Amino acid sequence: MNVLITGGLGFIGSALTNRLCREHQVTVLTRSVKGRARLRFPERVRVREGTVEDVTAADCAGMDLVVHCASTVDNYNILTDPYLDVRTNCAGTIALLEACKEHKPKFLFVSTFFVYGNAPKLPVDEQSPCEPLGLYPATKLCAEQFCKIYGRLHSFPVNICRLTNVYGPGEAFDNTKKGAFNYLIRKAQLGEPINVYRGGDFFRDYVYIDDAVEALVTVAERAPAGELYLAGSGEPVMFKDLMECLHRLTGRKSPIGSIDPPQFHQVVGIRNFSANISKIKTLGWTPKVGYEEGIRRTLASYGS
Repeated sequence: MNVLITGGLGFIGSALTNRLCREHQVTVLTRSVKGRARLRFPERVRVREGTVEDVTAADCAGMDLVVHCASTVDNYNILTDPYLDVRTNCAGTIALLEACKEHKPKFLFVSTFFVYGNAPKLPVDEQSPCEPLGLYPATKLCAEQFCKIYGRLHSFPVNICRLTNVYGPGEAFDNTKKGAFNYLIRKAQLGEPINVYRGGDFFRDYVYIDDAVEALVTVAERAPAGELYLAGSGEPVMFKDLMECLHRLTGRKSPIGSIDPPQFHQVVGIRNFSANISKIKTLGWTPKVGYEEGIRRTLASYGS
């Protein structure tokens, strides 16, 4: 296949690129080439630098599959540039859909569990109501609707896959706005003090990067057109238990403090989350890497 991956040098996009370029012709559209080091087989990947807002029909000509990973990645843009989420997630998605409507490739939109907000009933599934708490997930939910509309109107196959918290090798460990678990893994590895919201007394669904990528590949290859899937571990874990696992695997007892979330996080942050992944399992996908093994692999990727 010929595959176009937007945001293909980001954390998830690059992992997907590395997975697909072994079997297919992959073109990456990226806002910046600074993530090129994430590519394992750079000679097999065509990299085009540019914004998704400026994509054209020529970029999509001949593509069998388009995977739309390009996105903002946190809730904080509303404090500095509230239009960035709209430009990237909304205008960028429409530009890509416009570019695809003539050639009609299979189209996979990578979305986020953040669209659910603080769900009144857990675990959530594909039918659960969405009440995003921040501008980032609100624009991602808008983009989902754009994808559905274009797929119906222009008759090309569209799927959506919402991922839970993704972690693992390849994610930056020095960004406090995103990849919080990777950030804490690195601090524990260094034996540095760790401050955790509410002492880690909350649960989340973390999915290892390799499992997340296989979920996307499974949806791209096997899902009926128009279907939406939620992919995660399906096993919620208390955050304080993850910290205990880090202590055990690193052999270093990083002091763990309990802090209250700042006001901004209290407004836009999700407290507890768990996912029902029974629908995507019907496609033959199931997560294979548990939390302890995922943490072990992430620690190894960071060295000592």
